[in-house]
Amino acid sequence: MPHPSPLDASFPIARRRWMQTLALAGVGAAVGPGWAQGAAGPGGWPARPVRWIIPTSPGAGTDVSARLFAQIASEAWKQTVVPENRSGASGMLGLDALAGAAPDGYTLSFMSVSQFIDATLLQKYVFEPTKDFTPISLLASTPLVLLAHPDVNVSTAAQMIARAKAQPRVMNYASGGSGGLTHLAMEVFLKGAGIEVTHIPYKGSGPAVIDLLAGRVQFALSTPPAIVKHVQAGKLRALAVTSAARFAGLPEVPTMNELGHPAAAITTWYGLFGPANLPAELVAYISRSIAAASRAGGTKDRIESTGIDPVLMSPSDFAAALRVEREQIIAAARAIGFKKEG
Repeated sequence: MPHPSPLDASFPIARRRWMQTLALAGVGAAVGPGWAQGAAGPGGWPARPVRWIIPTSPGAGTDVSARLFAQIASEAWKQTVVPENRSGASGMLGLDALAGAAPDGYTLSFMSVSQFIDATLLQKYVFEPTKDFTPISLLASTPLVLLAHPDVNVSTAAQMIARAKAQPRVMNYASGGSGGLTHLAMEVFLKGAGIEVTHIPYKGSGPAVIDLLAGRVQFALSTPPAIVKHVQAGKLRALAVTSAARFAGLPEVPTMNELGHPAAAITTWYGLFGPANLPAELVAYISRSIAAASRAGGTKDRIESTGIDPVLMSPSDFAAALRVEREQIIAAARAIGFKKEG
């Protein structure tokens, strides 16, 4: 019998597919006949390069996706967009830089659900993401992949569970940081499976994947953009994916639902944020222009080829979903006994 999930009603953005109804066609319809790609925004924005903060380390899944969307935005706005990695303190240094920026549209941040969770759960930071920043648009979603280093000699999730039950706390897993999505999602999986595996937090998913590849850690959860090529090359083994259906890039890998672990079917999302008090007219322009650009020509195919799904949401719907998700993240963390480390 499947383990009862403390997250069954949680993460409305990360878990629920209803948001697909707000995707490309729906958001695009809001662009209106007067808007064209490359048309200047309010007050001639952007008249100079736009700073694009990425609150994670280079090479992480968020970084790969952020740079792709930075390129898409640059093409849409006919202006330079400058990616800037600010990964310290579980990404909170990047959020701090965004919070301190002028609300003029020249500093934006591409965030994942991991940074949203961190900003929600870390008591030493004063950020309340739905108030201290301006949600502009949900951009994409992607599953997580449960990975093992080949030297562990584990080829399936069932083998991992059996090994962990025989050797409690002997094996280990890496996360992109204590309190982030890969940490919380792995703990949900471990609790549901009834096993104990030692957590080793890293300062970003990039370093975690590097050490997994080197065999310095044994397991990890990561997004497809950072790891598919390594799985295909035999450098890592994929044990499960968290999407509802099998992931096209790794079609032989079963889903958590197939394996009887529905609570662990937690995906990640990526969204664009600005500083608090960003003018509504500019927010609407940025959201509409990226939505239109993501639909144009082969751009949708470019996005999907990296292992992520373009799932766009209007600013007001995104903000409303975030407010609900914040409360549910807190409830989910309490339900599994989650405690912040460090």
